[in-house]
This record gives sequence, structure tokens and C-alpha cells, in this order.
Amino acid sequence: MSKATENKVTIYIDDKPYEVSTDNNLLAGVLSQNLNLPYFCWHPSMGSVAACRQCAVTQYQDENDERGRLVMACTTPVTDGMRIGLGDKSSSKFREQVITAMMTNHPHDCPVCAEGGECHLQDMTVMTGHSVRTYKGQKRTYQNQHLGEFVGHEMNRCITCYRCVRFYKDYAGGEDFGVYGSRNKVYFGRQSNGQLESEFSGNLVEVCPTGVFTNKLFSAHFTRKWDLQSAPSICSHCSVGCNTSVGERYGSVRRVVNRFNDDINGYFLCDVGRFGIGFVNNLSRIRTAKGIAQQSPLGLSELDVAKALVHYRHKKFAAIGSSRASLEANAYLQSLVGLDKFSVGLAKNDLALAKIHSNILTKFDAPSIKQIEASDFVLIVAEDITQTSPRIALAVRQALKNVAIKKADLLGIPSWQDSAVRTIGGEDKTPMYALQSTPTKLDKESKYSDLLSPQTILLSLDFILARVAEQSTKDFDLTEDQISLLEQLTNEMLAAKSPLIVSGWSHQNALILSKVEAIASALKARNEQSDFQLCVLAPSANSVGVMSLMNEDTPSVEALISLSKNNDIDGIIVLENTLEWLSESELSVLKDNVEVLIALDHSENQTTEIADIVLPAATVTEGDGHFVNYQGYIQRFYQVHVVDSPIRESWHWINSLAQSLFNSSHKLTTFTALTRYLGEAIDGWLIKADSDSFSPETASGIPRQTHRNSGRTSQSANITVHEGKSLTSCQQVNENEPQFNFSMEGHDGSQCQDVPFSWAPGWNSNQSINQGSLHQSDKTYEKVSFAHCESQSLADDATQQSEGLLFVRQPRCFNEDWQARLNPEFGLMKNESHICVASKTLDLLDVEQSEYLKITLSDENDTAEISHWVAKLVVDDELPNNLSYGQLANNLCGKTGISIQLSIASEEEVKEFKHQETEQQKHYRNQQAQMLSQLKERDQFIPIRMSNDAFYEASKGQGGGNG
Repeated sequence: MSKATENKVTIYIDDKPYEVSTDNNLLAGVLSQNLNLPYFCWHPSMGSVAACRQCAVTQYQDENDERGRLVMACTTPVTDGMRIGLGDKSSSKFREQVITAMMTNHPHDCPVCAEGGECHLQDMTVMTGHSVRTYKGQKRTYQNQHLGEFVGHEMNRCITCYRCVRFYKDYAGGEDFGVYGSRNKVYFGRQSNGQLESEFSGNLVEVCPTGVFTNKLFSAHFTRKWDLQSAPSICSHCSVGCNTSVGERYGSVRRVVNRFNDDINGYFLCDVGRFGIGFVNNLSRIRTAKGIAQQSPLGLSELDVAKALVHYRHKKFAAIGSSRASLEANAYLQSLVGLDKFSVGLAKNDLALAKIHSNILTKFDAPSIKQIEASDFVLIVAEDITQTSPRIALAVRQALKNVAIKKADLLGIPSWQDSAVRTIGGEDKTPMYALQSTPTKLDKESKYSDLLSPQTILLSLDFILARVAEQSTKDFDLTEDQISLLEQLTNEMLAAKSPLIVSGWSHQNALILSKVEAIASALKARNEQSDFQLCVLAPSANSVGVMSLMNEDTPSVEALISLSKNNDIDGIIVLENTLEWLSESELSVLKDNVEVLIALDHSENQTTEIADIVLPAATVTEGDGHFVNYQGYIQRFYQVHVVDSPIRESWHWINSLAQSLFNSSHKLTTFTALTRYLGEAIDGWLIKADSDSFSPETASGIPRQTHRNSGRTSQSANITVHEGKSLTSCQQVNENEPQFNFSMEGHDGSQCQDVPFSWAPGWNSNQSINQGSLHQSDKTYEKVSFAHCESQSLADDATQQSEGLLFVRQPRCFNEDWQARLNPEFGLMKNESHICVASKTLDLLDVEQSEYLKITLSDENDTAEISHWVAKLVVDDELPNNLSYGQLANNLCGKTGISIQLSIASEEEVKEFKHQETEQQKHYRNQQAQMLSQLKERDQFIPIRMSNDAFYEASKGQGGGNG
């Protein structure tokens, strides 16, 4: 991840020389020098349209020109020796007049606006000198819309900068939001009330420079922005690894905002990453231990754990890891039970996919977001990236514009001239093809997006491989139209300079992934000079991390269950894994064939229900650790707030188990100590201790609180009026971990990437990120390595499809991750269970078309277990006879060979189905209200800002109670 080379020239601003880049416009150049120039419509990712006229400067012909002319900095290229005036009277007066006109209809409701204190409009009005409200007329008013569960709407605050519609439609490809109006009445919204359909709707909150679009979930449990305590984190919902900042107040997580990283997520987050953090505050959180008696009122002690586990000391233990737990927790647990008795938490088929994926990562470097955006050909294979990895889909959408950018470049028009580039490009787009079994939101952009069965996808990949390897393509069981399109696809892919193939795990077909690997190898062998990129997407935040812990003998979860049947193990430790794909019979075997089942998790699930001992684990916001993203890069997340006892980080619990069950003499009390221990215990461990890796300028620590944080000394007044030392150090008083302080003291940030909030002098909004360098991710990332795994036999075994009608699960981004499903807002957006089949398929199965069908799913690997569902029928005559897709009540994760039988649902079954759907919606509404009520009630009892033990000691002798 390296910074792009920039072409530098010297320009003169108010007669002072500055060195700026010619790769962007004059506005970007001025901002890069930490100079103040107001703007609204410009955005670094979306370019310039000169809609707001706020960035006016005076451009002079030479040093003798005293008059100059007004130009808009966002549409003015940078040239060597150019002279501009920023503080001259002419441009200053023009900018003040522009914002005065904008504010004539603004409601001036800053005290009740959710954007207050972090508002770009506030910053710009102060910057331009517009400090007196002079307009006496009647203000224009609008009626607001309901835009769904995430985004609030206050149209009266709009200043018509057009950023929202440019992002939503032009950048993110949304179709249900636009700009409407006549004369001077311009309205930004939908044609009718309803949920915004784009997976990136939440970015309207950050893109809008005023408070037109607000974070509904944050507003419902609001606190002033400057009172948030924040820490840098990593999104825990998919493998992209988007960088985030998580803010909390009074012990509850309030919001997630984007943390700029030019190579991974840039300026934008998907809605799952932005709003999915609600699982941290969910009612299903595990806050007490199960199976262990707590002796002390201060919390669960090591002695309590040791007493509960004394009967299992010296027993044979196996462990099941998790791709949503930290790399450290997985590695520590593996080191205790041994490689042969540690499953990374994957089902048999997923393990086959993981082994092929790890082999791919040893051969090909996965592309960054920037590299994806630079592609001139895209082939998507068996992966709906709009739902499984939305941030990758957003990058692919930008790649589609490269034809237009190239056309504009031939005419001398720079890529940041957004309106001109779009006009020149017209309907021409970068060629994109999709081999899919389900429809996707990118289908309209694809040259070929017919729905294909998995077998036809495999045949198509074989055809492409034969063409790339210059082998015979005769005797393929494909139609003439399919062969013609595949010929066209292959020709365009071979002609491209930077072709991209994207695939993943969602089709649960390891053989498809192995064919993609073969095509990639053949492409590389045929043209070693091409910038070919292969991007394979795993399902979870740390899937690639646990892949780095695998070897040839890594067992699947089913293999561990078989060991328990043979009495080869006495107990199993399950680390943050719901095992939701296991059938009831498999769960019974897991439970009944071991003496003790120990589960570590943060929320209730089917594993914690059957476990003998449950230890309450911290969430991603409550602990420290690393995830490994889809590229193999190790990224750190930091503790946002201290947790209530007895909740502990998973590695803390594993350390207790190490001492109680495995006779370990290591007492690891800090994350730094854990990192150093793993460095000594595991060959090739890449993660350095924080005290070894932080720069001298941050040695004093980076504050979690803003310098404007109010009421710090009163936050714990119900405990003690004295401000303890623990408030200004990380995790009690620990001089070895200075990286982030639970205070406003420390390194001022100077916009280094790890600072958890955006601020610059005069810039309180997120636009402060553009003050100084516009590319701030010059950060060195360590990359994990992978052991080579022979996986072809597994792939063949895992992809044997049964005869009859096959079912392919249609992914839904709000339903893909278990943690995301804990959010009631996501549940309210859940689609009705449905199945799509062709009418000719119903005729062949002798099933009449009906509004609702009864579906019987049987798994060839577990014939005793048969599941029944009722689902709404959707007829799609584009489907082949042997294929169906849809969304059912079960995610069917890790299952292969799924065949279905269809029949007409009875009136009683339909009635029960509708009743369950209605009750489920009521449940989500009630859960939403209960969560909010509970959180507001907790605000009345100010939580402890340090560990219970530390506060207890601090309050003794100081007149404070023990709270």
C-alpha cells in the first residue's frame, strides 16, 4: 500500500509560493497546504461540478496584474507559476455574498440539529465572515420524507450543493433517490416515502455538508459529537476490512463513522458497517457467566474459574475457532489444544473453499480498492458482491467509468471534471460480465448476466480456461448464444491491460473457485506483463486471518464432532462461533459426546444454549485485537470503552482456561503481554507489541476524547469526585500500553490515520480530513502468510450436486453476518421468505402455480434431518429448469448438495406463515423500543470509567461509595 507518485509544481497564493500537485484541481491544492478556502459541492472522490460557487478565488495573469478575475477553484487546473488571491477583497466579498444567499432559507436551527458542532455549513459561515443574520423575509419550507430505518430527512436545511444526489445516483448507482423541483424550489429525496434501497444510503449523512440527512439511530440516542469517546476500529461484518471510528458515551456505543484509508475504504462505508454496530448494545448480550459460581460481588475471579474447571484438568480438549474472533484469540487457543485438535470454525465445504482461497493468496496479490477502480475489464463469478462485499461493488462501479475517463483524457479533460467526463462518456462503460445463479444490482451494468445453474457456470469456466490456455473448445455442452458470448468475454479479457476477476464463497461451490484459480494462472502464464488482478472474497471479518492458521491437517467442525463420537476428546472449547449451520442431530452429538462444552461469546445463540459453561466475551468495541482483510493485511482495532465485569476479552478468558485446564504458568494481563507471548510461542508471528511499534510522536498516547469533551470530571461523580489516574491511561495504570488514552490528553493527532476523530483548526466537520494531505494512508501493513493445502479432492467431494431442482441462496447484505442480524433495524428490512422458479419448472414438477409454496429441503449429508418452509412464489422464466433461488428462514451456511421438493402450501400453513412474518416484525419493533429504553435508562446511572477493582481501590478512603 504505497502512495501514488504526484507531479508537483509551484503556485503563488497571496504572493507566497506553495508546492502543489497537478493531479487534482486548484481547490485540492489550496487545501493540501492547510489553507482555508470554503467549498460545498466538491468532494475528493466525486470531483467537481461547480454547483455552489463557494470556492471563488481571484486569478492573476502575472505579478503585475492587480485586478485579476474570479474563477472557481474546484474547476481550475493547477499550472506552474499560476498566481491566485485567497484573501483579497474581491473574492472574499464574493464568497460572503454566496453563503449569505444560501442562508436566506436556512432555518438556523443549530441547537436542535443533529449535525450541530460537526457541521461543515457552520464552519464555512464562520470562515466567510457571515456572522449576522440579515434576511427578514419568509423562508421557503418543505415537507420531509420518511427515508427508512437509517436516514432522517430535514429538507429545510438544504443549500442545494447536489452532493447527495451525485453520490447516491452517480457514484453509488442508486436509482430510488433524485433531485426534483421547479424554479427555485429544489427537492432532494424519493418520489415517495420509503426505505432507501442503496447499501450506501448512510453515506448521505457524511456527504451532506449540512443537517439535511441525519443518522436516525444516533439521533434516537443522541449525545453531542464532541462528547463522544472514540477509538479506531475495523468493521466486523465482512472481509473487506473497512476502517472505522466507533464513538461511545456513558458506556454505550452510539455511532460508527468512516475512517479514511485510501487503499481500503476511502471515504465511504456500506450501511452494514455504519449501522450494524447495534449488536454491541443488544438485549441478547451475555452479561453473566453460566456454569460458574461467582463468589465476589466485584466480579468473576480467576479462583472462581479455577474451581469450576478443576474436574476437567488434564482432560483432552479440542477447540473450535471463529472468523469473527480476533487473530490473537484464535492463535492463543490453537497453541493450547494443538494444530490437530483446533478447527478454525468452518464446515467441511467451507474448509475446502478456505484451502483453495489460501492457495490463491499465495499466488496472487489481492487488489486494493484503488486497483479495482483502475480495472479496464471485470468478470464476476458466482458472487453477488453488492450484498456480500458492498464496498468492493462500489469500487467496481467506479471501474465502469474508466472508458469515459480515457475518452476525456484524449481531449485534455482531467478526470476530476466530473460533469464533463460523464457527458463525453455517454453510455460507454468498461466491459463487465457476470456468471451468476442469482440476480444482482450490477446486472444492468453487465454485458452478460443471464442466470446460470452451478453446472453451467462450471462449463463456462472450462470454456474460458480452454480459450485462455489456447486449447480446443469443441464439444462443450453450451448453446450457440452462450458460446458466442463467452468468446466475446474471453477476447475482451485477453485484450485488457488491467483485467479483474472477482469471486467468493457465497455459492458454496469449491470447484467453481478452483476453476477461477486455474483461469487466473493461465492468464498470468499467457501474459506476464499484464496487470491482471484476482479478488476472492471470504464471508467474515477474520476469515482470511483464520486461514493463515490452517495447514493440511486442519479439521473441519464435522471432523471434530466425529472425534467426540470416538471418545478421542473429553471437552470442546468454542470461541465466538454460533455453529448455526449444524443440524439438531449434529448439535446433539456435539453436546452429548463430551464431558464439558465451554462457549465464549458476547450474545446468546444456539451454541451458548447447549454449552455447560458460558463465559461472557467482549465485542469488537470492547477489546483490542487484529483482523486480517481480504488482501491478507493485518489491521488493528482498539478498545473504545471499558466493559462491565464479568465481561472480558476472549483472549483473557482463554488465558484463564490456559491456567485452569492446561497448567500454563503465563499470566497475561495486557494485550502487549499477549502479543509478545505469541511472538515467542508461534513461528512467524508478525504482530509487534504496541510499545515496540508506535512512533515517538505518539508515545504520549492518542486521546480517545476530543479536546472539546465536556464534563470530564463529573462523569464519575456518583462514584468519586476525584479524577483517578486511570482516566488518562490505557486499561488501568499500564505504562506499557500508551497508544490510546481514555482522556483528552496526549498527541494532538495532526491527522495521522489512527486518530479516531476528524478535526483541524476551523474545521470541525469530517471535511477536516481534506486539510493537509488528501492521501493519509501511507501506513505499512504486515501481510500474513499461508500454508499450501491440497484441496482438489475436497473440492470434488464438496461440489457433487444432487439431481433434481437445485436451490441457491440469494444473499442479502443485512442478513449475511450473524452479528448484523442481531440489529432490530436490519430485521425490519428483512425480505419476506420467497423462492424463485420458472413456470416451466413448476409444470415439470407437476406443481400448480400458487401464491405460496411449501418447500422441503433435504441435505444429502444428513438425510435424517428434513426441514420444511412456506415461502412466497416468485415466477422468473429466465431461470433454467434445474435452478431456483431465494431467501428462506435458514442461511444454509456450509451446506452443499441441497435439493428441494415443492408442493402447494395448505391454507393453514399459509396462515401460520403470515402470522409468523407479522409477529417477527412486531418482535423487531418491540426489541428496538426496549433497547432504546434500556440505553436511556442506563444513561441515568453513569457507568464506571475504569475497571471495577480500580474504582473500588480509588474510592476507598476518599468518601466515595462503591457504586
